[in-house]
Amino acid sequence: MNLVLTKTEMSDWVRRERENLLTSPAQIDTEKTKFLLQVYRENEGKVPPVMLRAKLFHKLCSERTIFIDGNPLAGTFTKYNYGAYLQPEYSTKWLGIAANRDGKIRVSRQEAILTEEDKDWINKCVDFFGDRTTTAQTERIVREHYGINVAEILRCGIVGEVIPSGFVVSCPDFSLALNKGLKGVIAQIEAEKAKLDVFKAEDFDKWHWYNAASLCLEGLIILANRYAVLAKEMASKEANPDKKSILERMAEACAWAPANPARNFYEALQSFWFIHLAGWMENVYVTATPPNTFVADLYPFYKKDKVEGKLTDEEVTELIQFYFLKVNQLASPMSVHGKAQSQSRLSAHIMVGRLDAEGNNDCNELDWLILEAQRQIKLPEPTIGLVYHDKLPEDFLLKCVELIQTGIGQPAFHDVEKAIPRMLMHGTGTLANARQFGLIGCNQSASPGCSSFLVTAGVLNVAKMVELAMNNGKDPLNGIQVGPKTGEAESFKTYGELYDAVLKQSEYFIHVCSRIGGVAGNVLRYNFPTPFISALTHDCIEKGKDIADGGAKYTVGSGVVLMGAIDAGNSLAAVKKLVFEDKSVPMNQLKKALAADWEGHEDIHRKCLNAPKHGNDDEYIDSITKGLYDALYAIYDKHDKDYLGRHNQAEAFSVSQHFSLGRFTGAMPNGRNSRKALTDASVSAQPGTDKNGPTALAKSAAYVIDTIKFGTNHFNVKVLPSVLKDTESKRKFLSLIRTYFDLGGYHIQFNCVDRETLIAAQANPLEHRDLVVRVAGFSAFFVTLDAEVQDEIIRRTEYNTFAG
Repeated sequence: MNLVLTKTEMSDWVRRERENLLTSPAQIDTEKTKFLLQVYRENEGKVPPVMLRAKLFHKLCSERTIFIDGNPLAGTFTKYNYGAYLQPEYSTKWLGIAANRDGKIRVSRQEAILTEEDKDWINKCVDFFGDRTTTAQTERIVREHYGINVAEILRCGIVGEVIPSGFVVSCPDFSLALNKGLKGVIAQIEAEKAKLDVFKAEDFDKWHWYNAASLCLEGLIILANRYAVLAKEMASKEANPDKKSILERMAEACAWAPANPARNFYEALQSFWFIHLAGWMENVYVTATPPNTFVADLYPFYKKDKVEGKLTDEEVTELIQFYFLKVNQLASPMSVHGKAQSQSRLSAHIMVGRLDAEGNNDCNELDWLILEAQRQIKLPEPTIGLVYHDKLPEDFLLKCVELIQTGIGQPAFHDVEKAIPRMLMHGTGTLANARQFGLIGCNQSASPGCSSFLVTAGVLNVAKMVELAMNNGKDPLNGIQVGPKTGEAESFKTYGELYDAVLKQSEYFIHVCSRIGGVAGNVLRYNFPTPFISALTHDCIEKGKDIADGGAKYTVGSGVVLMGAIDAGNSLAAVKKLVFEDKSVPMNQLKKALAADWEGHEDIHRKCLNAPKHGNDDEYIDSITKGLYDALYAIYDKHDKDYLGRHNQAEAFSVSQHFSLGRFTGAMPNGRNSRKALTDASVSAQPGTDKNGPTALAKSAAYVIDTIKFGTNHFNVKVLPSVLKDTESKRKFLSLIRTYFDLGGYHIQFNCVDRETLIAAQANPLEHRDLVVRVAGFSAFFVTLDAEVQDEIIRRTEYNTFAG
């Protein structure tokens, strides 16, 4: 099904809007902040928290400033072309610093300079929320009940996101709006509400939730109608017949959808975008409202319009690109550490190549057009993911490789043969759900339309566990006795004693972080429900419960996320071989070399760098890393319940926390320098140490982690563009991917860019502002990344062949 398009480049219209968006300055929109304070001051203590949230959302929809830009889809995230809303309910401490010292806030891929009005509203929020934020409440409760200093754990780089950096998010059912209309969903809510007996405590709570959900859905209908009125008014004054026609079509679509079922592809796309937009308006949080089911939901409308001759594939490609531009208007404000952890990701995943519920290949024309649209426009978001299975035609797989050739790191490949048994094992979907899986968060597989998501134990720095084990639980960078005393490394007589100390440190912090995350989950559940997106998530309406309160049919509970395990495994291998087997490096000398960051100890540094490394199909090191992953999984399995007693799954990925937590980690026995980025992903190689070719790397990556037990894994590979020069080389490339999956791998993604280009982009960012690369479970404009993240990507091993 290789579509033939008469236009293979962006239209001038798309190019103009792309340029307008990417050159727009980042700005903070304080309208939501004003509404937030007004709603809370007028209603706090009079209505339950769920109604506070609903009233805020309804007010935002009804009163926020709206405008229509040059995009044929209506609806901007804020009153600016590229702006962000603050979310002070989560945390205000860093906002106060930004307002009163820094004068700027990072907004996803740019910095926003704060105006005096911005600073004034931020300070009002700091005064109002103070110790009532999610972060403040969690830290206080954990300190009072467990005697744990959360800030100290974070300062030592032991864990990231231990207090979730936003509210509970959902992978909603967009098709409810497209096929049923929000009026239909409201009718369902009202029918369920009519069954209640508010004399009962449980029904009393449900009654409030139903009222809140209806209020939110009505709010989005109001917002859409406001755009309809504005478009109609603009059309009446427009002299250009083409622009007038566009505005009239927009007015008609917004007046009808999403309140009612969509009648054609354009209305369905407009409705889809309104749901995506509203999810972010309610919850300014990366990972919010991933549009996984774009193809499945919109294909029936595409097919109907194509059969009736109402649109062409070129027109559909252009509309898809305009939707992509809308997605890239989304942005979230970030603290300095938050930026280090996430960079500019949105996690707006779109899946292509899916199976249907019966397990048949469901790849269609719209999948092809998604790939083509992204090949032309080359934007970081949405992130295209391929559901890999043996039923995919080769020409479609070659089309995926063609997109990878652009260098944007998309699509990532996800093997359905691992996703299905994983989801069945963890109870996150039926067989039919699993066959049609999507992504939520970084790379976690989920049942679209039925799933909620919250990280409840944080990203554990496994490399730090080795560092603490070698220093009797003390952080050598700041001298804090943060972990349990497990013995001085110089006293260990065997490698097994060191290994046991690593597991003891790990078990202590997995338990601690699970408790912290559970408290945070309860704070979010009680104070910050999300009734809009919950109303579009099965089975919240049937239960009368928010996703934060367990309403979703399934919960993709991310428990502990393991990061830095490759550094830990390589370090353990180095100590085992050099200290305990070869006895060529005494433990006390190794510790001195680490404390000095190798300065003056170059011989020991060389030996550590030359010790066995992951990624070379070497059983010595691979068995150590696999054993570590298995042991950590077994430890977490004892702590795998979330704040509602539900099963949580252990996971392994990095986002960009290999950088953010690496800054708080000293020199490691694997040869890494102090405070440098740790190894990315979960099975990637320590940069420059995979010497035996891509097949050896793939074999190691597939061997060291059980991709069914773990909720996800994460594998980055870097190839030179010349490797994909012709069809035969692309087939070899696909063969490598198949080999990796056959050996047990689940996820793999590629950077297809050479080191020289990346170095040139660092030196001349303005000349390379469109360069997109793959960072972790997301792509980003290279020049917007922190310099240390850029350096880490540059250091990754480049493959110029698929042989060996």
